[in-house]
Amino acid sequence: MDAENRVVLNVGGIRHETYKATLKKIPATRLSRLTEALANYDPILNEYFFDRHPGVFAQVLNYYRTGKLHYPTDVCGPLFEEELEFWGLDANQVEPCCWMTYTQHRDTQETLAVLDRLDLDSEKPSDEEMARKFGFEEDYFRGTVSWWQRLKPQLWSLFDEPYSSNAAKGRSTNKKHI
Repeated sequence: MDAENRVVLNVGGIRHETYKATLKKIPATRLSRLTEALANYDPILNEYFFDRHPGVFAQVLNYYRTGKLHYPTDVCGPLFEEELEFWGLDANQVEPCCWMTYTQHRDTQETLAVLDRLDLDSEKPSDEEMARKFGFEEDYFRGTVSWWQRLKPQLWSLFDEPYSSNAAKGRSTNKKHI
């Protein structure tokens, strides 16, 4: 009777055994819907084979067993997210103790995106692009740009883009000393 309720999962060459009831604990996921009719079921070995990351799967299976999803620190965040997506699990279920470590890659990606936008080799936007960005495009085409409309983009750059000019660089340096 016990043998009928057990399931063997071979993930990346590592065999894991668990109970069917354990896999039903988290509904609407890949593991909760296992049937012997699936292409990855081997009737000779009586196991399911998944060519996936075995280290991440250990955490996935532990989640089914304990209800707690921990982040393995030996893999990168995007790989972990990709594996969770494959298994049909919600990445937001990562335990609070692992959340900061797990989301660190997102912070890094955001920082890299900001640095890409600040690419010092890129050309400055044209006056027309600035007029469009700051909403005075019609005045620009009519030739009626006010002194404030001309000054606003420069002030914006001074405070928002610390490497946009020598004045901004000086402001950025002074701010560190305050």
